[in-house]
Amino acid sequence: MSNTKAEQTAPAKDPFDPESFKSPAIMSGDKQLQGSTLKLLVFDMGHVFVDFDWEVVCAGFMKASGKTRDDLRQVMARCAKLGYETGHIDTAGFLAELNKELGTQISHDEFCAIWNASFVENEEMAELLSVLREQRPLYLLSNTNEVHYNFLQGTYNVARHFNELILSYEVGLAKPQAAIYHEVLKRSGLTAAECLFVDDLAPNIKAAQEVGLHTIHFTGAADLKAHLSSMGFRISRS
Repeated sequence: MSNTKAEQTAPAKDPFDPESFKSPAIMSGDKQLQGSTLKLLVFDMGHVFVDFDWEVVCAGFMKASGKTRDDLRQVMARCAKLGYETGHIDTAGFLAELNKELGTQISHDEFCAIWNASFVENEEMAELLSVLREQRPLYLLSNTNEVHYNFLQGTYNVARHFNELILSYEVGLAKPQAAIYHEVLKRSGLTAAECLFVDDLAPNIKAAQEVGLHTIHFTGAADLKAHLSSMGFRISRS
């Protein structure tokens, strides 16, 4: 685990910037890997089986505050340093700081409505997860926060797919910190070589590889299915 608070908090980047979700396809899967050697499949959540559009959320805060896009970018970059996704500040504290930065009086309910405005479950991926769970245990490894997770669980019952939930705001760690991948190994009792990790962000994939996990860089359901099928996994019920 990191020894300093700065290392424990999430990176100070603008979470509303679509560019922050684009990454080079540094790895799209290990085609030589056989599924029979894997005992656990670990999945990211956002942009893997839950989709969202930060520009929709951004527009909500701009409307509520009258801020420009550039102003909001700076505000969110500062607020990202508070560690909301690593549990270093709770929702009430985060909202109070956000209101202070924006010069607003957004209520808790208004914040939740804006913050959760763009989520939708990827039905194709949800079906794939249900098929995979019949073959291997599945873990969720997600950088998320209290309001986002509670909404997603209440709306889509995302936990139904998984044997174990490792949520950044609960464990006080966030990808790509090595310690959060070691949490997977600790809870499962498995070696890194027995685990496959799926994520859409290149830094998270690279960090998992450095710990020793097998990885697939998620670029879409069709690509993921192709890799899993080549490993011997069943990807549909038909």
